[in-house]
Amino acid sequence: MPTKKLTSQRFRYQYAAKFICTATIPDTSQQSSFPPGSYATAINIHNPFERSVKFRVKIAQPGQISKWLTFSLKGDEVLRLTCKEVEKFEVVTIHGFEGFMVIESLYSLDVTAVYTAAGRDTYVTSMDVEEVKERRLR
Repeated sequence: MPTKKLTSQRFRYQYAAKFICTATIPDTSQQSSFPPGSYATAINIHNPFERSVKFRVKIAQPGQISKWLTFSLKGDEVLRLTCKEVEKFEVVTIHGFEGFMVIESLYSLDVTAVYTAAGRDTYVTSMDVEEVKERRLR
């Protein structure tokens, strides 16, 4: 759950994960550059420390950047952000979402992206798990 806003803190670490949540249906207004099917992303954020850590998250898509939401994790706790949580960022997602989820923290975190895809009338046919690269901010 989001917590109080972080103010005037200089973040040291940033993570930018590709984030896709859409269904492509041929011959409809929900057609896109993706092959027909459903696409979903889950971002897993782990606090590897014993102490609590606060961090902030935003999502960015072409022409629109969300507000920052602040989260807190206790030591060794994990947060999972999925397509269902995108609405909390108050961005327009009429035909799904394709952009980036950006995370900033004072402390190094473990951030992993899980990407799934399903064919038009099938269950998940593809899954990819990727560690999100950490970027040091000055």
